[in-house]
Amino acid sequence: MEKDDKRIEDLVNKLMEADSLETPSFDFTDNVMSKVEALSNSEVTVYKPLIPKYIWWLMASGFLALVCYILFKKPTETTSLSERYNLPEVSFNLLEGLSLNFSNTLIYAIVLLAIMVSIQIPLLKQYFNNRLSF
Repeated sequence: MEKDDKRIEDLVNKLMEADSLETPSFDFTDNVMSKVEALSNSEVTVYKPLIPKYIWWLMASGFLALVCYILFKKPTETTSLSERYNLPEVSFNLLEGLSLNFSNTLIYAIVLLAIMVSIQIPLLKQYFNNRLSF
C-alpha cells in the first residue's frame, strides 16, 4: 500500500518538474478589466410593477367610499345591521350535522399511508443529506 502511494507521489513529482509555469499575456489584466467594465455599463432592467400606483389608489379610495357609504347611510326604520341590510342568520356550529362513518378498508389504508410516510421521510432526508455532502 505504501509502495503504491510512493510510486504515485514520485510520478506526480516528475510531472510537476517537467511542466513549466504558465504565464498570462502582457495585457491580460487590461483585457479582463475592459470586459468587466463593458458588462457593468450594460443597461439595467428597470423594475416596473404589475399594478401601477394609480390603480392601487383607485382601489383604496373605492374601498374607503364603500365603507363610508355603509357606515353613514341613514337607517330607515330598523337599527340592527343584519336587519338593515337583510343579512341571513349565520350559525357557527360547523360539526352539527356531520356524521363520520369510515369503512375498515379506509381506516387500514390511512394507517398504512401514515406508516409509509413516517418511514419514507427519514430515508429521503438521509438520501438528500448524503447527496449534498459529496
